[in-house]
Amino acid sequence: MVDVVSYGEVMLRFTPERYRTFLSSNAWNVEIGGTEANVLVSLSLLGLKTEFVSFFPNNFLGFKALSELKKYGVGVERVKLTSEGRMGIYFVELHHRSKGIKVLYDRKNSSFSRGTLSDTDLDFIKKAKLIHLTGVTPSLSDVCKNNILKICTSKRDGQKLSFDVNYRKRLWSEKECRRFLDIVLPFVDLLFIKKEDYNLLFEEETNEEKILTKLQKSYGREKIYVLTQGEEGCSVLYKDEYITQPAYNTDIIDRIGAGDAFVAGFLYGYLTNKGLKESAKYGNILASIKMSVFGDFPALDTCTLKSLLEEENMRGVER
Repeated sequence: MVDVVSYGEVMLRFTPERYRTFLSSNAWNVEIGGTEANVLVSLSLLGLKTEFVSFFPNNFLGFKALSELKKYGVGVERVKLTSEGRMGIYFVELHHRSKGIKVLYDRKNSSFSRGTLSDTDLDFIKKAKLIHLTGVTPSLSDVCKNNILKICTSKRDGQKLSFDVNYRKRLWSEKECRRFLDIVLPFVDLLFIKKEDYNLLFEEETNEEKILTKLQKSYGREKIYVLTQGEEGCSVLYKDEYITQPAYNTDIIDRIGAGDAFVAGFLYGYLTNKGLKESAKYGNILASIKMSVFGDFPALDTCTLKSLLEEENMRGVER
Protein backbone atom coordinates (compact mmCIF):
# COMPACT_ATOMS: atom_id res chain seq x y z
CA MET A 1 0.00 0.00 0.00
CA VAL A 2 1.14 3.54 -0.73
CA ASP A 3 1.95 5.51 2.42
CA VAL A 4 1.59 9.03 1.02
CA VAL A 5 0.26 10.43 -2.24
CA SER A 6 0.37 14.09 -3.21
CA TYR A 7 -0.91 16.25 -6.04
CA GLY A 8 1.10 19.33 -6.97
CA GLU A 9 3.41 21.12 -9.37
CA VAL A 10 7.09 20.47 -9.94
CA MET A 11 9.23 23.30 -11.30
CA LEU A 12 12.82 23.64 -12.39
CA ARG A 13 14.93 25.73 -10.02
CA PHE A 14 17.80 27.87 -11.34
CA THR A 15 20.43 29.12 -8.88
CA PRO A 16 23.71 30.92 -9.69
CA GLU A 17 27.05 29.50 -8.69
CA ARG A 18 27.72 29.68 -4.97
CA TYR A 19 28.13 33.23 -3.63
CA ARG A 20 27.39 34.77 -7.03
CA THR A 21 24.42 36.80 -8.24
CA PHE A 22 22.60 36.27 -11.52
CA LEU A 23 24.33 39.41 -12.80
CA SER A 24 27.81 38.04 -12.16
CA SER A 25 27.27 34.34 -12.91
CA ASN A 26 27.37 32.59 -16.25
CA ALA A 27 26.69 29.11 -14.82
CA TRP A 28 23.49 28.12 -13.03
CA ASN A 29 22.61 25.03 -11.01
CA VAL A 30 19.41 23.41 -12.31
CA GLU A 31 17.34 21.27 -9.92
CA ILE A 32 13.72 20.37 -9.31
CA GLY A 33 11.54 21.81 -6.58
CA GLY A 34 7.96 22.31 -5.49
CA THR A 35 6.36 22.11 -2.06
CA GLU A 36 4.46 18.83 -2.50
CA ALA A 37 7.33 17.11 -4.31
CA ASN A 38 9.74 18.29 -1.60
CA VAL A 39 7.65 16.54 1.04
CA LEU A 40 7.44 13.32 -0.98
CA VAL A 41 11.18 13.20 -1.68
CA SER A 42 11.99 13.50 2.03
CA LEU A 43 9.44 10.83 2.97
CA SER A 44 10.75 8.55 0.23
CA LEU A 45 14.33 8.99 1.46
CA LEU A 46 13.09 8.07 4.94
CA GLY A 47 11.79 4.77 3.60
CA LEU A 48 8.09 5.41 3.03
CA LYS A 49 6.31 4.50 -0.20
CA THR A 50 5.22 7.66 -1.99
CA GLU A 51 3.38 8.49 -5.21
CA PHE A 52 3.06 11.80 -7.04
CA VAL A 53 0.13 12.91 -9.19
CA SER A 54 0.97 15.71 -11.61
CA PHE A 55 1.24 16.97 -15.19
CA PHE A 56 4.57 17.71 -16.93
CA PRO A 57 5.20 18.97 -20.48
CA ASN A 58 6.14 16.25 -22.94
CA ASN A 59 9.63 17.58 -23.66
CA PHE A 60 13.15 17.35 -22.25
CA LEU A 61 12.27 19.61 -19.31
CA GLY A 62 9.41 17.34 -18.32
CA PHE A 63 11.67 14.30 -18.67
CA LYS A 64 14.27 16.03 -16.48
CA ALA A 65 11.72 16.51 -13.68
CA LEU A 66 10.40 12.96 -14.09
CA SER A 67 13.85 11.40 -13.89
CA GLU A 68 14.78 13.44 -10.81
CA LEU A 69 11.69 12.25 -8.91
CA LYS A 70 12.48 8.66 -9.86
CA LYS A 71 16.06 9.09 -8.66
CA TYR A 72 14.83 9.90 -5.16
CA GLY A 73 12.35 7.03 -5.07
CA VAL A 74 9.11 8.93 -5.60
CA GLY A 75 6.51 6.97 -7.55
CA VAL A 76 5.50 8.60 -10.86
CA GLU A 77 2.86 6.18 -12.13
CA ARG A 78 0.27 8.99 -12.30
CA VAL A 79 2.52 11.74 -13.64
CA LYS A 80 1.22 12.56 -17.12
CA LEU A 81 3.32 14.02 -19.93
CA THR A 82 1.14 16.40 -21.93
CA SER A 83 1.46 18.56 -25.04
CA GLU A 84 -0.39 21.43 -23.35
CA GLY A 85 1.37 24.16 -21.43
CA ARG A 86 4.98 24.49 -20.33
CA MET A 87 7.35 23.74 -17.47
CA GLY A 88 7.16 26.14 -14.58
CA ILE A 89 10.53 27.54 -13.49
CA TYR A 90 11.86 29.72 -10.71
CA PHE A 91 15.06 31.57 -9.98
CA VAL A 92 16.75 31.74 -6.58
CA GLU A 93 19.44 34.21 -5.55
CA LEU A 94 21.31 33.54 -2.28
CA HIS A 95 23.58 36.56 -2.32
CA HIS A 96 22.75 38.20 1.04
CA ARG A 97 22.00 35.81 3.88
CA SER A 98 21.00 38.46 6.43
CA LYS A 99 18.31 39.75 4.04
CA GLY A 100 17.02 36.29 3.20
CA ILE A 101 16.76 35.20 -0.43
CA LYS A 102 15.23 36.50 -3.64
CA VAL A 103 12.88 34.25 -5.61
CA LEU A 104 11.40 34.97 -9.03
CA TYR A 105 8.65 32.65 -10.32
CA ASP A 106 7.79 32.03 -13.97
CA ARG A 107 5.02 29.44 -13.87
CA LYS A 108 2.01 30.95 -15.68
CA ASN A 109 0.23 28.61 -18.13
CA SER A 110 2.18 25.60 -16.95
CA SER A 111 1.15 22.10 -17.99
CA PHE A 112 0.26 21.42 -14.38
CA SER A 113 -2.12 24.39 -14.11
CA ARG A 114 -4.11 23.06 -17.08
CA GLY A 115 -4.30 19.37 -16.18
CA THR A 116 -7.67 17.95 -15.08
CA LEU A 117 -7.70 14.91 -12.80
CA SER A 118 -9.58 11.90 -14.16
CA ASP A 119 -11.72 9.43 -12.24
CA THR A 120 -8.82 6.98 -12.60
CA ASP A 121 -6.51 9.50 -10.93
CA LEU A 122 -8.97 9.93 -8.05
CA ASP A 123 -9.28 6.16 -7.62
CA PHE A 124 -5.49 5.92 -7.50
CA ILE A 125 -5.28 8.64 -4.84
CA LYS A 126 -7.75 6.71 -2.68
CA LYS A 127 -5.27 3.84 -2.34
CA ALA A 128 -2.86 5.79 -0.13
CA LYS A 129 -2.92 5.85 3.66
CA LEU A 130 -2.52 9.63 3.60
CA ILE A 131 -3.06 12.39 1.04
CA HIS A 132 -0.90 15.50 1.33
CA LEU A 133 -2.07 18.79 -0.22
CA THR A 134 -1.06 22.43 0.10
CA GLY A 135 -2.54 25.89 -0.33
CA VAL A 136 -0.13 26.68 -3.15
CA THR A 137 -1.84 24.41 -5.67
CA PRO A 138 -5.43 25.78 -5.59
CA SER A 139 -4.05 29.31 -6.08
CA LEU A 140 -2.54 28.44 -9.47
CA SER A 141 -5.73 28.11 -11.55
CA ASP A 142 -9.43 27.29 -11.36
CA VAL A 143 -8.58 23.86 -12.77
CA CYS A 144 -6.20 23.20 -9.86
CA LYS A 145 -8.75 24.48 -7.36
CA ASN A 146 -11.40 22.13 -8.73
CA ASN A 147 -8.93 19.22 -8.66
CA ILE A 148 -8.23 19.84 -4.97
CA LEU A 149 -11.95 19.90 -4.21
CA LYS A 150 -12.42 16.63 -6.13
CA ILE A 151 -9.67 14.98 -4.07
CA CYS A 152 -11.17 16.19 -0.79
CA THR A 153 -14.73 15.16 -1.57
CA SER A 154 -13.73 11.74 -2.93
CA LYS A 155 -11.51 10.81 0.03
CA ARG A 156 -12.40 7.32 1.24
CA ASP A 157 -13.51 6.52 4.79
CA GLY A 158 -10.55 6.15 7.13
CA GLN A 159 -8.11 7.83 4.75
CA LYS A 160 -6.14 10.69 6.28
CA LEU A 161 -5.58 14.05 4.62
CA SER A 162 -2.92 16.57 5.60
CA PHE A 163 -2.99 20.17 4.40
CA ASP A 164 -0.23 22.77 4.60
CA VAL A 165 -1.73 26.26 4.21
CA ASN A 166 1.53 27.65 2.78
CA TYR A 167 -0.05 31.00 1.87
CA ARG A 168 1.54 32.85 -1.07
CA LYS A 169 0.37 36.45 -1.31
CA ARG A 170 1.62 36.80 -4.90
CA LEU A 171 -0.71 34.02 -6.03
CA TRP A 172 -4.02 34.95 -4.37
CA SER A 173 -5.55 37.33 -1.87
CA GLU A 174 -6.01 36.68 1.82
CA LYS A 175 -9.79 36.64 1.42
CA GLU A 176 -9.66 34.12 -1.45
CA CYS A 177 -7.41 31.81 0.54
CA ARG A 178 -9.54 32.09 3.69
CA ARG A 179 -12.73 31.27 1.76
CA PHE A 180 -11.07 28.21 0.27
CA LEU A 181 -9.82 27.06 3.68
CA ASP A 182 -13.36 27.18 5.05
CA ILE A 183 -14.39 24.80 2.24
CA VAL A 184 -11.57 22.24 2.51
CA LEU A 185 -10.78 22.16 6.23
CA PRO A 186 -13.77 19.95 7.12
CA PHE A 187 -12.01 17.21 5.09
CA VAL A 188 -8.57 17.75 6.67
CA ASP A 189 -7.14 15.55 9.44
CA LEU A 190 -3.76 17.27 9.93
CA LEU A 191 -3.44 21.03 9.43
CA PHE A 192 -0.09 22.80 9.15
CA ILE A 193 -0.04 26.60 9.29
CA LYS A 194 2.69 29.17 9.89
CA LYS A 195 1.99 31.66 12.66
CA GLU A 196 2.54 34.57 10.28
CA ASP A 197 0.01 33.06 7.83
CA TYR A 198 -2.55 32.69 10.60
CA ASN A 199 -2.11 36.34 11.57
CA LEU A 200 -2.67 37.40 7.95
CA LEU A 201 -5.55 35.11 7.05
CA PHE A 202 -7.47 35.33 10.30
CA GLU A 203 -6.58 39.00 10.93
CA GLU A 204 -5.52 38.66 14.52
CA GLU A 205 -2.38 38.21 16.58
CA THR A 206 -2.36 36.17 19.76
CA ASN A 207 -0.28 33.50 21.50
CA GLU A 208 0.25 30.03 20.09
CA GLU A 209 -2.05 28.08 22.40
CA LYS A 210 -4.93 30.50 21.80
CA ILE A 211 -4.43 30.28 18.04
CA LEU A 212 -4.65 26.49 18.08
CA THR A 213 -7.63 26.55 20.44
CA LYS A 214 -9.48 28.94 18.13
CA LEU A 215 -8.76 26.74 15.12
CA GLN A 216 -10.00 23.73 17.03
CA LYS A 217 -13.22 25.48 18.02
CA SER A 218 -13.82 26.54 14.42
CA TYR A 219 -12.94 23.30 12.62
CA GLY A 220 -13.27 20.44 15.12
CA ARG A 221 -11.50 18.55 17.93
CA GLU A 222 -10.65 15.45 15.92
CA LYS A 223 -7.93 17.14 13.85
CA ILE A 224 -4.24 17.61 14.60
CA TYR A 225 -3.34 21.30 14.40
CA VAL A 226 0.33 22.20 13.91
CA LEU A 227 1.49 25.81 14.20
CA THR A 228 5.02 26.45 12.94
CA GLN A 229 6.97 29.41 14.29
CA GLY A 230 10.30 29.35 12.47
CA GLU A 231 13.18 29.84 14.89
CA GLU A 232 10.75 29.49 17.80
CA GLY A 233 9.88 25.90 16.94
CA CYS A 234 6.30 24.65 16.76
CA SER A 235 3.14 24.07 18.78
CA VAL A 236 0.66 21.21 18.34
CA LEU A 237 -2.89 20.63 19.56
CA TYR A 238 -4.92 17.43 19.32
CA LYS A 239 -8.08 17.19 21.41
CA ASP A 240 -6.87 18.15 24.92
CA GLU A 241 -3.18 17.47 24.26
CA TYR A 242 -1.10 20.60 23.72
CA ILE A 243 2.66 20.42 23.22
CA THR A 244 5.48 22.73 22.18
CA GLN A 245 8.79 21.73 20.64
CA PRO A 246 11.82 24.02 20.35
CA ALA A 247 13.63 24.57 17.06
CA TYR A 248 17.20 23.50 16.40
CA ASN A 249 20.05 25.83 15.53
CA THR A 250 21.83 25.19 12.27
CA ASP A 251 24.25 26.76 9.82
CA ILE A 252 21.89 28.28 7.27
CA ILE A 253 22.91 27.59 3.68
CA ASP A 254 19.51 27.60 1.95
CA ARG A 255 16.16 28.30 3.66
CA ILE A 256 13.96 27.22 0.75
CA GLY A 257 12.06 24.03 1.55
CA ALA A 258 12.53 24.17 5.33
CA GLY A 259 8.77 24.24 5.89
CA ASP A 260 8.29 21.28 3.57
CA ALA A 261 11.02 19.38 5.43
CA PHE A 262 9.22 20.10 8.70
CA VAL A 263 5.96 18.70 7.30
CA ALA A 264 7.78 15.61 6.02
CA GLY A 265 9.41 15.01 9.41
CA PHE A 266 6.13 15.39 11.25
CA LEU A 267 4.27 13.11 8.82
CA TYR A 268 7.03 10.52 9.10
CA GLY A 269 6.57 10.47 12.88
CA TYR A 270 2.80 10.35 12.52
CA LEU A 271 2.81 7.50 9.98
CA THR A 272 5.28 5.46 12.04
CA ASN A 273 3.06 5.78 15.11
CA LYS A 274 5.16 8.19 17.12
CA GLY A 275 3.48 10.60 19.55
CA LEU A 276 2.89 14.26 18.90
CA LYS A 277 6.03 15.30 20.77
CA GLU A 278 8.25 12.92 18.80
CA SER A 279 6.64 13.86 15.49
CA ALA A 280 7.17 17.56 16.22
CA LYS A 281 10.79 16.84 17.10
CA TYR A 282 11.26 15.00 13.80
CA GLY A 283 9.78 17.98 11.97
CA ASN A 284 12.10 20.49 13.63
CA ILE A 285 15.18 18.32 13.12
CA LEU A 286 14.45 17.71 9.44
CA ALA A 287 13.85 21.45 8.91
CA SER A 288 17.22 22.25 10.48
CA ILE A 289 18.95 19.62 8.34
CA LYS A 290 17.32 21.04 5.21
CA MET A 291 18.53 24.59 5.93
CA SER A 292 22.10 23.31 6.24
CA VAL A 293 22.17 21.91 2.70
CA PHE A 294 21.66 23.38 -0.77
CA GLY A 295 18.47 22.69 -2.71
CA ASP A 296 14.75 22.32 -2.04
CA PHE A 297 14.99 19.14 0.07
CA PRO A 298 17.56 17.31 2.25
CA ALA A 299 19.05 14.96 -0.34
CA LEU A 300 20.82 12.67 2.14
CA ASP A 301 20.84 8.89 2.16
CA THR A 302 18.24 7.04 4.22
CA CYS A 303 20.65 5.83 6.92
CA THR A 304 22.00 9.33 7.51
CA LEU A 305 18.56 10.93 7.68
CA LYS A 306 17.18 8.31 10.05
CA SER A 307 20.22 8.45 12.32
CA LEU A 308 19.91 12.23 12.57
CA LEU A 309 16.20 12.01 13.37
CA GLU A 310 16.80 9.44 16.10
CA GLU A 311 19.71 11.34 17.69
CA GLU A 312 18.47 12.36 21.14
CA ASN A 313 21.18 14.93 21.82
CA MET A 314 22.16 16.83 18.69
CA ARG A 315 25.27 18.33 20.23
CA GLY A 316 25.34 22.07 20.03
CA VAL A 317 22.05 22.49 18.19
CA GLU A 318 19.15 22.09 20.61
CA ARG A 319 17.97 25.30 22.23
